[in-house]
Amino acid sequence: MDPRFVGRAAELAALTARLEAALAGEPGAVLLAGEPGIGKTRLASELERLAGARAVPVLWGGCSEDRGAPTYWPWRRIVRSWRASGGEVPASLAALDGPPPPHAAAGPAERFALFDAVGGFLAAAAAPAGLVLVLDDLQWADPDAVALLAHVAREPGARLLLIGTCRPAELRTPLNAVPGTRLDLRGLAEDEVARLTGDAAAAAGLTARTGGNPFFVTALGTAPGSVPGSVRDVVARRVARLPADCRQALGWVAVAGRECDAGLVAGLAGQLGSGPPADPFAVLAPALAEGVLLRTGSRVRFPHDLVREALLLDLPDRSAIHAALARTLAPRAADPDVLPELAGHALAALPSGDRDTALRWARDAGELALRTLAHAEAARLLGRVLDERADPPAERLALLLRTAEVLGWSHAIGAASERAVEAAALARKLGDVEGLARAALVLPAVSEFEWLRLSGPWAAEALAALPEADSALRARLLAQHAHAHALAGDTAVMDRISAEALAMAERLDDPRALADALRARQLARAGPDGNAERLELGTRLLTLADRTGDPDDALWGRLWRFDALLQAGRVDEAEAEVERLAPLVARLRRPLAEVHLLRCRIAPLFGRGRWAELHALNREVEELGVEGGHEGVRLTAMAVRYLVAVQTGDDEADRADLLAIAAAASAPQALLIQANIALWYVTDGRRDLAVPWYRRIPPTGSPRIPNYSSLVVEACRAVVATELGDRAAAEACYLWLRPHADLHLVGGAGAITTSGSMQFAAGVAAIGAGRSEEAVRHLRRAVEINAAARLDPFTAAAQARLAEELRRRDHRADRAEAEELARAALATARLLGLKPLLARLEQTGSGPLSAREAEIAAFVAQGLTNRQIAAAAHISERTVETHVQHILAKLGFSGRSQIAAWVARGHR
Repeated sequence: MDPRFVGRAAELAALTARLEAALAGEPGAVLLAGEPGIGKTRLASELERLAGARAVPVLWGGCSEDRGAPTYWPWRRIVRSWRASGGEVPASLAALDGPPPPHAAAGPAERFALFDAVGGFLAAAAAPAGLVLVLDDLQWADPDAVALLAHVAREPGARLLLIGTCRPAELRTPLNAVPGTRLDLRGLAEDEVARLTGDAAAAAGLTARTGGNPFFVTALGTAPGSVPGSVRDVVARRVARLPADCRQALGWVAVAGRECDAGLVAGLAGQLGSGPPADPFAVLAPALAEGVLLRTGSRVRFPHDLVREALLLDLPDRSAIHAALARTLAPRAADPDVLPELAGHALAALPSGDRDTALRWARDAGELALRTLAHAEAARLLGRVLDERADPPAERLALLLRTAEVLGWSHAIGAASERAVEAAALARKLGDVEGLARAALVLPAVSEFEWLRLSGPWAAEALAALPEADSALRARLLAQHAHAHALAGDTAVMDRISAEALAMAERLDDPRALADALRARQLARAGPDGNAERLELGTRLLTLADRTGDPDDALWGRLWRFDALLQAGRVDEAEAEVERLAPLVARLRRPLAEVHLLRCRIAPLFGRGRWAELHALNREVEELGVEGGHEGVRLTAMAVRYLVAVQTGDDEADRADLLAIAAAASAPQALLIQANIALWYVTDGRRDLAVPWYRRIPPTGSPRIPNYSSLVVEACRAVVATELGDRAAAEACYLWLRPHADLHLVGGAGAITTSGSMQFAAGVAAIGAGRSEEAVRHLRRAVEINAAARLDPFTAAAQARLAEELRRRDHRADRAEAEELARAALATARLLGLKPLLARLEQTGSGPLSAREAEIAAFVAQGLTNRQIAAAAHISERTVETHVQHILAKLGFSGRSQIAAWVARGHR
């Protein structure tokens, strides 16, 4: 039975529409997802037919499940297909079109250059008639191939359509970074199964047993008289009809991969004892005739992966075949396309075969992956070598350091740290100072507490053992040593060491040392008094990036400027900096860069009370932190959720999680959490629960408060101390805050939120210290500054506090202003869902109505008519009617019953 194309009209229409959009200059990607046999490749083939009718070229690049497949394998096949069709391939695509240069760099800049070259090449290739690329079986794609797919899918203006197929349940590499449309293919309906099989009578039972999977349906239909319970049974029945030598050769092909060439079949036959056949395809002819295999030129392939998988399940021992494959491929080990496959088979053969040779091939394949910028694949191969072989200690140390560095590039932070710990221990055992230094420098841009706790002592120990003369290594170690003090709160030491590192790097004029030293200096100046210097440091790093072309330097320069501008209250300029940062992050395609961009977008959203947008972005940050084993990223995402909950009073964020983290966190992190928990309880009106947390906070000016968190801690203290009546603490807090009141409440080492002008915290502290005039002055400025920056939640908070303070004065004008401020704050609180602020405004009598209107509303709630109210209030009936209309308008109500209900709920 020849399967017909049925049941995919909607999906084909969607693909056709995307093709039309691509031909109009709107590039895009479509992911066809579904279980094996569901018809993903068949659907892509049907689109190929329609594209061919419009003279649009279609290039295919299938992935391989074999671990030994070369990195970027589907892209290599696409490039070869283009060359085979007569197209020219530029030299910039050498990494995908032949052996890489022997001394190619393996850094992020070179990786991006390759991606950019591929995008430009494909855009040019698509310019005349359009172009469709099909990447089949993406569940087996290496992470670097997927990263390249995400990059190409964003190539602006290209007449390019990318189609990927994948099995979601078997994904090795997350595809959520690839922009575009996803089509999930489901099983065929009963009538469609009937059309597919031509047997309406059997369609109901067949649909029930197969779930409508076209391959299952087709496979079951080829076994007349039997309805096997699995595809394995169907394949086994088909294969059992083949001659013994054909079945053996079919097993070899299955182990070799989804497809292989005639030479490999012949070589296998010789290796396994039957002697190389004159015609390798002769022995496979029965399988070809049966449709178990398909032949294209000099290659054979399985029509469906399930056929191959079923065959592999019935092979009792594949290690001998893997070993034979390795021996067959060994003479071609110098071929960069063969080496990864060779290494994969040699590793799969273990413990059979030559272990040392297998691991040498694996290491060579890992280095090859580095030269082609495939960091994730390189880390996997190098890690396998580390786990399988006991090298001499010095060689193992070098490999550990290399693997840790590569893991860091691919954002596997937890795994990189583990390898670095092993490397540091080994370096100490060997007395290798430089090895210990390199271990400390594996993750220079990571500020996670656990990593700094580990790497700081390594850096200090290496510094003590190295010569004191200037060197790039010493400058970088000094920078890392200073970096390690960032979370320990030792500001004086950090300031001194970072200045020494920067001076040495400047004397050496070494770009890498200079970048690390600038980073350490930026952290050392993370306190509020360092705001202007941090802005200048960001500009210096951007200048260095212009000189070196290093995208990492450009990324961090933009990030530092964003943080400093936001803390300086230059919110619009900070947001403009994000727009300059976004294209750089989009080009880098690196998870950590994406995390930083998302956090830069989140901070202003928090300040403006755009909670839904914030939560959507914050979920992405949290997922990236989990995927990379980056605990600091996950915790900051959680912190954002809690900070939103403080503003909105939502119970979605479980306070128990925050309390558990506060108990387990290291000192600097715990301090920030403790201060925020005290603030949260006070905001909720539970002062008794706030007290024990408040008492844990060190006094104002304590060296135990890290400089980067000092603004946040003192802003929390200002509110809590004032609410708890701790006048001495409020006074000390006010005196500390007053010089920094022109800044905004933003952390000094990575902005995750902004809570508006510090004039608010200074004003609240002044209230707690009994400084009413200063409080009013600061709060007025807070209202003005926050309103100008469109930070509405914090404008409302300042209005509410100012209204409270003005009411305490015995001046009619102050009371009138207070009522106006309270009404404005109440409107914002309702609009943005600021429940704690709403409760405070109502508790303090800061309602939307004037005193007379509140009196009239109370009469309405008693059910009195306008005439009765006029008599009771000693005013005219017309005046009562006017008041009632004003009340309805202010509250947004349409009738008197709503006023009555509002008053009954305790409002006024």
